[in-house]
Amino acid sequence: MNFRLELKIAWRYLGAQRRSLFVSLISLFSMFGVCIGTFALIVALSAVNGFEAEVTKQMIGKDAHFEILNYRGDQIFAPDSIAKLLMQNDKEITAYSPFIIYKVGVSSKKVNDGVVVYGIETETAKNVIDLPSKMIAGDFNLNGQRIILGSILAQRLRVDIGDRLVLQTFQSPDDIMSGGPKMMQFTVSGIFETGMYEYDGNLLYIGIAELQKLLGIQGVTGIQFKIKDPWKSEIHATKAGTYLGFPYYATDWKNKNQTLLKWMNYEKFIVAAIVCLIVLIAAFNIISSLIMVVVDKTKEIGILRSMGLSEGSVMRVFILMGSFIGIFGSVLGGIAGIALCYIQEKTHIIKLPADVYMMPFFPVQVQALDVVSIFVIGNALCVLATILPAWKASAMKPVRAIRHE
Repeated sequence: MNFRLELKIAWRYLGAQRRSLFVSLISLFSMFGVCIGTFALIVALSAVNGFEAEVTKQMIGKDAHFEILNYRGDQIFAPDSIAKLLMQNDKEITAYSPFIIYKVGVSSKKVNDGVVVYGIETETAKNVIDLPSKMIAGDFNLNGQRIILGSILAQRLRVDIGDRLVLQTFQSPDDIMSGGPKMMQFTVSGIFETGMYEYDGNLLYIGIAELQKLLGIQGVTGIQFKIKDPWKSEIHATKAGTYLGFPYYATDWKNKNQTLLKWMNYEKFIVAAIVCLIVLIAAFNIISSLIMVVVDKTKEIGILRSMGLSEGSVMRVFILMGSFIGIFGSVLGGIAGIALCYIQEKTHIIKLPADVYMMPFFPVQVQALDVVSIFVIGNALCVLATILPAWKASAMKPVRAIRHE
């Protein structure tokens, strides 16, 4: 019964009344502050989650889960034998593909550029990397003197499907003695788009046999592997490196991109901490508004105390007022934030310059744990903000409060 009375009094004190309209407006502004803070937190954390998920997806899709390389950078011969040996030792490995990576010059009819070229096998590579699903023109076929390249690189070179490109090795002192750099002509058979500017603007792929011929080598740079769970890549990479021993070593996609992954983890913490200041400011507004309510309702509090309302009940009335402000503000802000993120996720209406942000749109991903945490922390701050004014109200002496003018 007491709780229902406390609830009714708290609700009445929050309502707009003629005598205390200004006080009620301050409470409304406090609620609006909580609403904005919750909205900003959900959107900011969803943006960080979306960016992290999109970048991670692109990194895993472009790279294998882990690779075997040579410490000295020497060629690896008999890659099939090494790969099968590792697959026997680790049943979590599902596929492998040898590769060669090199930097070459590329020339079209109108443009010359320097790019990174991957030599891969069409049949084995499609089981390890996600490149076939990124094709936007042509097909994923590198048999013969065919070449596929990123969409931004294709625009820069001004080429399309069926056009010719010439690859050439960069000249070194050894090349001068042996007749200069080597060249080979290829036909554009496919164009891919990952959404990552660095990949789409600097990578091209040819068959591994053709790159071996261009470079005059017989081995490969390394072997790419795919495992069942890419998030456990470091475990399997360490296992493979230990099993093979020197001169081989393994590196996984996390290690290759560790700087970016660490930055994304720090970014989420920093963004959350900064945006939380908005909710904290709203909590201070709640303190101010409730203290004004206490001053405005001093005589009424004295009457209620003389009628038998306990100090604890008076304290709970003001805690309930702060709770109402926090709950309504966080619910409204949460709904608005989730709605905006849903619209952005479905329509991508907010665009980004891909050459700056590595992707063409503003990515968002709402996580239930983030929403619950924001709701709990926001309301906890609002309740904590009520303690001082609630204590001040409960400590009033009934006679002195009634005589207050």
